[in-house]
Amino acid sequence: MGLRGRAALARAVEKRLRRLPGVLFVRSSELTGSTLIEFQQPLTSARLMQALEAAVAEEPVFDVGEGASLTPENAAHAEAIDALAARLETDLGRGLTTEDASERLQKWGRNELRRAEPRSAAIVFAEQLTSLPIVLLGASAVVSLATGGVADAVMIAAVVLINAGIAAATERQADRTISGLASEELSDAAVVRDGARLRIDARDLAPGDLLLIERGVFVPADARLIASDDLTVNESPLTGEAQPAPKEAKIVLAPDTGVSDRRNMVFRGTAVTGGSGVAIITAIGAQTEIGRVQQLLGALQRPQTPIQRELGDVERELVIVNGAICACVFALGLLRGHGLIPTLRSAISLAVAAIPEGLPAVATTTLALGVQDMRKRKVLVRKIDAVETLGAIETIGLDKTGTLTENRMAAVRVHVDNGAFELQEGRLLRDGVDADAATIAIARRLFEAATLCSDAAVAPAAKGWEIDGTPTETALVQAGVAMGVDPIALRRSAPMATCVARGEGRKRMSTLHEATGGARILCVKGDPIEVLARCATRSTADGAAPLDRPARTAILKANERMAGDALRVLGVAIGEAGGDPRDEHDLVWLGLAGIANPIRASVGPALKQLHRAGVRTVMITGDQSATAFAIARRLDLNHGGELRVLEAGQMAKMQPQMLEALARQPHVFARVSPVDKLNIVKALQGHGHIVAMTGDGVNDGPALRAADVGIAMGGEGADVARQVADIVLATDDMDGIVEAIRLGRATYANIRKVLRYLVSTNASETIAMLGAALVGGEPLTPMQLLWLNLATDALPAIALGLEPPEPDVLDRPPHDPKAPILAASDFRRILREGSVMGVAALIGYFSLGGAAGARASTVTFHGLTCGQLLHSLACRSELRGLSSEVGRPPNSTLYGAVGATLLLQAGVQLFPLTRRLLGLSPLGAGDLLRIGAIALGSSLANDIIGRIADREEAPPRGNGESHVA
Repeated sequence: MGLRGRAALARAVEKRLRRLPGVLFVRSSELTGSTLIEFQQPLTSARLMQALEAAVAEEPVFDVGEGASLTPENAAHAEAIDALAARLETDLGRGLTTEDASERLQKWGRNELRRAEPRSAAIVFAEQLTSLPIVLLGASAVVSLATGGVADAVMIAAVVLINAGIAAATERQADRTISGLASEELSDAAVVRDGARLRIDARDLAPGDLLLIERGVFVPADARLIASDDLTVNESPLTGEAQPAPKEAKIVLAPDTGVSDRRNMVFRGTAVTGGSGVAIITAIGAQTEIGRVQQLLGALQRPQTPIQRELGDVERELVIVNGAICACVFALGLLRGHGLIPTLRSAISLAVAAIPEGLPAVATTTLALGVQDMRKRKVLVRKIDAVETLGAIETIGLDKTGTLTENRMAAVRVHVDNGAFELQEGRLLRDGVDADAATIAIARRLFEAATLCSDAAVAPAAKGWEIDGTPTETALVQAGVAMGVDPIALRRSAPMATCVARGEGRKRMSTLHEATGGARILCVKGDPIEVLARCATRSTADGAAPLDRPARTAILKANERMAGDALRVLGVAIGEAGGDPRDEHDLVWLGLAGIANPIRASVGPALKQLHRAGVRTVMITGDQSATAFAIARRLDLNHGGELRVLEAGQMAKMQPQMLEALARQPHVFARVSPVDKLNIVKALQGHGHIVAMTGDGVNDGPALRAADVGIAMGGEGADVARQVADIVLATDDMDGIVEAIRLGRATYANIRKVLRYLVSTNASETIAMLGAALVGGEPLTPMQLLWLNLATDALPAIALGLEPPEPDVLDRPPHDPKAPILAASDFRRILREGSVMGVAALIGYFSLGGAAGARASTVTFHGLTCGQLLHSLACRSELRGLSSEVGRPPNSTLYGAVGATLLLQAGVQLFPLTRRLLGLSPLGAGDLLRIGAIALGSSLANDIIGRIADREEAPPRGNGESHVA
C-alpha cells in the first residue's frame, strides 16, 4: 500500500527519513501519495529510494508521550499477578500513591485517545478539483485558451472555483457533523490509591492503578484482572462478538493468545455486563487495544456509506450514458459542417452539464443535514449509517421496562401465608380490611429481606430517603420503608458479605449478610419459580411450615394470577442460618411481591402509528409469560388477532435455523436473558430483514449492538446502553421512536428527491442539445450550458435536502433495503420528466427560427432555467408534481434558493458584460411570454403525464408495496 489516504503512515515516513544523514527537508502527502525530499551528499538517490521503500513498508509506530515506551500490555496476560505488580511497582492492596500517580501521569500523559484530525479546508477543496466533471471543465478551459477564447476560459475557471467552493463548504460542514457523532465520553473511574477507594476523572488514570470494575460501567483502560466475581464483559467494540465474554483473574495465558481469548484482561471501551472485579491498569490512551485500532482507522479514509457507494455507481453509469450522447452530438456537429473546435467545446460543456457531479457528496450532505435536524428534535444520531437504515426498519424489538412502561414502579400486592393482600401506603389490606399482626410481620420480613438483597443505594433526605437504584429495587425498598423498615439501620445491623447478582442462566440475586452475634443470613429474591425451587419451608403465622405439594401449587397459582394482572412478580426467601449464595437450598419461603409498572401514555398511539407504517412490533421482556401476555393484550400488539408468546426456555432447545423460522410469529418473547435478546435479534434479522432494538439498561447492550439500529432510551437509561446504541433519544417517550423513524424515512426520501431533480434537469439539457443536433442547430452555447450547471444544480439541490417530512411518510411501508435507491420505474420517470423539459425548450427554440439568431438561444436558455427551477418545487413530493405546493407546508429554504437563482438569472440578462459573455440578446414582451410558456408548460405537462403514468404502473420506488412478511 502507498501513502494515499494514510495520514498516520505519511507522518511516520517523514519521521523516519529525517533520521537519515544528509536529509535536509522531507514532506509526505497523504492526498497525492507523494514524498518531497531535499538532501545532500553523501546520501545518494539510490540509497534514499531504498530508505523510502523501507519506511513505507514498515508499520507506523505511535508514541504515547515523551520518554521511553510504555510497559508492553501484550505481555500482561502471560504474567502471574505478583510478577506483574512487581514490574509495575504497584501495591496489590493499597494501589499507587498519589505522588506515584501524579509522576506517571506527567510521564505518560493523560488517558485520552487521539482525535483524528479533520481534513483541512484546502484538502477538501483540492479533492473537488479531481472529480471527473471538474476535469472536463478544465479541458474545456484549455480548449478555449487554445482557440483564443480568453473570456470563455476565465468564465469556466470561475465556474470551477464557485462549484468547488460550494461543494467544499457543504462537505466540510458534513465532515464536522459526522466527526461530532463519534465523540468519546469518559466518565469517572473507581480506583484504589493510598489504600482508599476514590472516584477520579478517567483521563487521570495511570499505568499501575488499581481499577475497581462494576456492572454497568465502561472499562476506561486496558487492565489485567487480579480478582473477579462472575465478571462478564461485552467486547464487541474490539471483537465484533456481542455475546458477553466471561472473565477469570487467576489464569495465566500463553503470550501469543489473541485479544478475544484473553480471559484475564479487560479492555478500554468494553462494557461490564455482569459481576465485578479488580484489575491493574496496563495501558492507557493510544497504547490500549482500542487506541491501536483507532490509529489504524485514522490511517484510512472514512468508508463510504451504502448510499454513497450506490450513488457512485449511478454516477459512473451516467458518465457512460451521457458520454455516449455527447459523442453523438460531437459527431453530428462535424457531419453538419460545424467547426472542430466549437463543436468540441459544445460537446465538453454538454458533458459537464449532463453529468450530475458529486452524487456521493449529495448523499453525505443530505445525511448530515438529516442528522442536524434530528438533533434539533432531540434524536441524537451516533452513527451516520443509522440514518439510512431508519427508513428501512421492518421489525422493532421493544424492551418492556423503560420503553413500553415507565421507569417508575411500585409494590402494590403481596402474597404471604397463602393469602393475597393489597399494599396501600404501608397498609396490608384484603377486601378493604387490614391484615392481622402476624401476617403484617411476615410481609415486613419479606421487604426486609428484599432491602438487604439489593444494590440500591439509600441515603437520608430532607423528606424521607433518597434511593438510587433500578425501578424494581427502588419499589421494593420504598415498600419496606412504608411498612416501617429503616433501610440504613437494617443494613448496618446485617452488612453484606457476599453478593451474587443476576446473570446469564440465573434469574435471581442472592446476598450473604453478617448479622449480630456472628450469625449469618442468606437473602434471595428473583424469579418466583427459581426461588421457590430452593425452599424447603414457608413462613406462616404459626411459624415455619413444610412446603408440600399443595402449598407449592397454591404459590404457583398465585404467581400466575398476579402475573396475569400485568404485575412483575418476584419471589423472596431467606436462609436464617446462612448458606452458599451460589448454591442456595433449604430456604424459608417468605412470599411474592407484585410490582406494578405503569404503561406509558404515549405507547398506544405510537404503536398504532408504527403498525400503519408497516413496522412489526414485538415485546422482549424478562417477565413471566403471564405478565407479558397481559401487557401485550392491553397494548393490542396482535392487532386484535391471536396473541403469541414464546418463552426463553422454549428457545433454548431450538437450533438457530428453527428459531429464525419461528421468530416472525410471536408478538412477545418472555423470560429472556441478555443472551436470549441477542439471539432473538439475530433470528429476526434472518433473510435480510432490518431490525431495530430499544433498550435502556446494561443487559440491553449486546442486543443494541447486534441490531441494525440500536435505539437507547436516553432519559434515565444506563451509560452502556447509550454508548453502544446508534440512536439515542433524549427522553424515554415512545414518541421519540416514531419521530426517529419518520425523520429517517424523510432523509432517505430527500436523497431520492435530490437525485430526481439533478438527473432529470441534466437530462433535459442533454435532450435539448441532442434533439437540436439531429435536426440541425445549437440551442445552448457552451457558456450557457456551464451557467445552467452552476446556477440550477447547487442551491436547489441543497434546499431539497432540507425538505420537511411529507405528511403521509408514516402511512407507507418501509423501503426495501436490498433494492437500489433508484429503481427502473424511477429512471423511467426521470427520463420522462427530463424529456418533457428538453422538448419544451426545443419547441421554444425552433418557434423563433432555431439557428437563425441569438434570440432563439436566449429564450431557450431562460426558459429551460426557469423550467428547471419550477421542477425543483415539483420534486418536493414523491407522489405529486407542482400541484403538491397547494396546501403543503412551505420549504422556505427552497423558496429562497429558487428566488436567489432567479435574481442571478435576471442579473446575467441585465448586465451587458454577462450578456455578452453568455451570448444573450435583448428580450421583448413576447420573448418573456415564451419563456414563461416553456417553464410553466413543461411543469404542467409533467404533472398531467405523471398522473396518467402513475395509473398505469406501480408507484415510485420509495412508495412501493411492502416487502414485509
